[in-house]
Amino acid sequence: MTRDEAMAIVARAAQDKYLAQELDHLREKCCRFVDDIMHRVNREMADQDQRTPALLQADACDVLSLRNAARGREKIAQQRRELAEAMVIGALFNSDNPDWNPLNPDSRGTGQGSLLLALLQTPPDIARRGEF
Repeated sequence: MTRDEAMAIVARAAQDKYLAQELDHLREKCCRFVDDIMHRVNREMADQDQRTPALLQADACDVLSLRNAARGREKIAQQRRELAEAMVIGALFNSDNPDWNPLNPDSRGTGQGSLLLALLQTPPDIARRGEF
């Protein structure tokens, strides 16, 4: 399925009163699904990167070193979240590219064919249907 075909399916469904509601429900489920995958990837990376908590370290710690350690952990956690998001979104955009290698930016595809991608890229049009 090409991107244009997927977008046409979404556009036709959005024009129908009943299908539009189903489309919004499906879009919400897809967003939750993708979000769950990103959280799962992030959690798995965090489990692989477990460290000894600052309070359990043998070295003497003061408030400043604990604060700096916390900032460092927050920065690493943010980088992990961003990496998880990039991995999942990259996989979605390259779902129709069997040669995609996440470690090789040159192998990425154009991200053209996916109904899931079409759903995620088209926001619900609640205002047009008069629902608030």
